Amino acid sequence: MQTHIEYKSFNREKSTEELQYHVLLYAESLQNLKEELIFLQFLVNAQIYRPKIMNLFENLEQFKKELEKCIQKSDKLIIKVNSHKSQIANIIECDELACDNYFMNLHNEIEQNIHQFINQALILKSRIFNYLQGVIQTE
Repeated sequence: MQTHIEYKSFNREKSTEELQYHVLLYAESLQNLKEELIFLQFLVNAQIYRPKIMNLFENLEQFKKELEKCIQKSDKLIIKVNSHKSQIANIIECDELACDNYFMNLHNEIEQNIHQFINQALILKSRIFNYLQGVIQTE
């Protein structure tokens, strides 16, 4: 059984520079994860499997669908993170508490979405790795 750490925000005390730095890290992590997913998509589409594996086609098709969804979601998150990078600078210009709260809530929401996506992607990667180990032709 896999366990994952639940998202918890510690952003209230962070400076704007710290928030910007973390957003840059998220953007880079998402891009790297997307590249890994694209490679897995390549593996799933490759003709490298042992013959006569029960439900091979169905399992590979399911993985293809899940990978495609995951890659599309990573694209959306990358766009959202890149947009958010430029918005963080606006936090400095906020004079009101309501404005600060709005940006912090937005940041926390984006961060939570990224956290959940990464966990989902890691579970998918693990499932694919475990499956492919048993069906790839090694000789």
